[in-house]
Amino acid sequence: MNSTLLNYRYRIVRSLGRGGFGETFLAQDTHMPSGRYCAIKQLKPAGNDPQILQLVRERFAREAAIVESLGEGSDRIPSLYAYFNEAGQFYLVQEWIEGRTLADRVALEGVLSESRVRTLLVSLLDILEYVHSQGIVHRDIKPENIILRKSDGEPVLIDFGAVRETMATTLSSTGNPTHSIVIGTPGFMSGEQAAGRPVYGSDLYSLGLTAIYALTGLTPQQMASDPQTGALLWRGQVAGLSPQLADILDKAIESHPRDRYLGAEEMRSALKRQSPDRNRPPAGVPPQKQPVYQVPIPPSSSTVAVADPF
Repeated sequence: MNSTLLNYRYRIVRSLGRGGFGETFLAQDTHMPSGRYCAIKQLKPAGNDPQILQLVRERFAREAAIVESLGEGSDRIPSLYAYFNEAGQFYLVQEWIEGRTLADRVALEGVLSESRVRTLLVSLLDILEYVHSQGIVHRDIKPENIILRKSDGEPVLIDFGAVRETMATTLSSTGNPTHSIVIGTPGFMSGEQAAGRPVYGSDLYSLGLTAIYALTGLTPQQMASDPQTGALLWRGQVAGLSPQLADILDKAIESHPRDRYLGAEEMRSALKRQSPDRNRPPAGVPPQKQPVYQVPIPPSSSTVAVADPF
């Protein structure tokens, strides 16, 4: 990007990150008296066929409306200021959240305490309960998509919008619109999500693995799995971990959605109900088999699922 104003309004300050479908910039809004900062996501469609671009344009408008609605409903989701397309590329202008990602926090200062992780989980589950109530599945919860806000330390869940999926729109051999990618991050993505069938419990799975990362400083790929069950062997990485929290996280990351929590509210209630009890067996003891739940499947994917634009 050069010094030219984007959309005759936004002055780019610096790049914040780059991905397969675009780049994110820190910018200043020259139309505001304060020259407020904002985060601008520049997104590139997968193809330049006129029919594809028209489909992308229509879907981008719908997904931008979802991003706007989510930001209006929670102060822990960035607000949408504007959206536009210019020179064949698409842009979202969002509130810039000053702070550090959870990934940066762990990398710079080390792992979080159990009490801090519990507090963080409760706050994030509050956000997810709201998001899921709107029929939305985030599909890319991970340490990089959680910002710990500088002003109060509260987590902010970023990169909403099925924009990346929209940018991946292509045409099948029969001329029907389809998507060329699966949304999500390997390691933090559940099996059903990898198969293209995300449900609300897919977000709980990703959140559980994110909490384990906060406790251990390790990604799922850096830890061993049980060769027979495939269960992640993570408990031994955390000294003094309470069995209660270990059980909650193990349930959240069960391989099948029906074995996880029914929803964000149920997982949050479990966290609030259970407090550390040092008289219980060590966290290395395998948890009891959890009851089977049927996770409700959200409405059809392309207009309700949201994800990181990269």
